[in-house]
Amino acid sequence: MSRQMPQPLPQPLVDGLIRDIEKGIVKIPQFQRDFVWLRAKSARLIDSLLRGFPIGTFILWKTKEQLRTVRNVGNIDLPKTPDGDFTQYVLDRQQLANRQTT
Repeated sequence: MSRQMPQPLPQPLVDGLIRDIEKGIVKIPQFQRDFVWLRAKSARLIDSLLRGFPIGTFILWKTKEQLRTVRNVGNIDLPKTPDGDFTQYVLDRQQLANRQTT
């Protein structure tokens, strides 16, 4: 059995993710667990993204359902999702498990 090695996320995909956040398409749902990372760890994640290093998996739920979301992160206000567009909610494994049981 051949083992597939992780591949870095191509920069255009990272740029697309950032653009989708800026457009209000990618959101953090209000039911997301509390944010517990220190600033230094968050900075290392962003640095890894920009360098194209493997970071694990983002789980996004694409839906037209409108949920309560986190409205700002740090000092940055996040835009509303344009009317009629899909929203992609960032989930973690806890939300995925809860969604499957409800």
